[in-house]
Amino acid sequence: MSLNAIGHLLRETGRSLTKNAWMALASVSTVTIALFVLAVFVVVSANVNHVTQLLENQVEMRVFIKPHVSRQQEMALYREAKAWPQVRRIDYFTKQQAADNLKSEFPDQQDLFQVIQKSNPLFDGFDIYTKTPRQIPVVASRMSKDPIVHNVVYQGTVVRRLTRLGNILKWSGWVVEALLAIATMLIIVNTIRLAVFARRREIQVMRLVGATDWFIRWPFILEGLTIGLIGAVVSDMVIGSGYRWVIKRAATSLPFWPMAGWHQVMAQTTLFTVAGGLIVGGLASLIAVRRFLKI
Repeated sequence: MSLNAIGHLLRETGRSLTKNAWMALASVSTVTIALFVLAVFVVVSANVNHVTQLLENQVEMRVFIKPHVSRQQEMALYREAKAWPQVRRIDYFTKQQAADNLKSEFPDQQDLFQVIQKSNPLFDGFDIYTKTPRQIPVVASRMSKDPIVHNVVYQGTVVRRLTRLGNILKWSGWVVEALLAIATMLIIVNTIRLAVFARRREIQVMRLVGATDWFIRWPFILEGLTIGLIGAVVSDMVIGSGYRWVIKRAATSLPFWPMAGWHQVMAQTTLFTVAGGLIVGGLASLIAVRRFLKI
């Protein structure tokens, strides 16, 4: 395609957008809303996945040993568990170390520490890290059967619930977006139809002088793609500013909550919104123009 042809297509696209400015604005607004909803789902899902991955990497199993068990028995179980194929790392701690850790984590609870110093009710034990979160129940079951083990505690339930939440968000997001995409495509189709109807005589003349169908179609297809791209850019600007504000607020109000990084989230969001905008805009314009040219 020559530069003159490309210039003609771009000029015709711009003229069509300005000639039907109100319908184009309605289409852009609808695309922006649909892509904004998509972006919100992407941001929320990215943060849920981020927290889930952090928890999976930090999930530890805490094994408490029964009182009055000898150090030799504890070390024997330690060496045995360390050799298990599911175990990535195992740390031994005494009940005094457990008390010291509590004191450093909760320095304001002086009354509690006085009780612990007089008669330490805590247990010796192990912190066990498995190679994958799915191996935690296997190791926990094996540990709990040992006669010197008092109790086994782990956070596998939290990880499973977050994983389930992430899956629910993903599938519900796709359903909502499918409905919004259909509504958006209908509006863009009507916008392109109006543009085609307004230029119907010009299109007939172009066909009479030998212009190919695709040469006639391209300005309208570019119009749909432009509408989708503008909607993606606007939604990305809004969600990007909003998420930056959320990160700043969370840093002061919820410092313990690990937010996913702005660049990481926006890279995913931009990919989904731009692709979604171009696909919806392109398909809608193709449907509208193909139906018109069949008349």
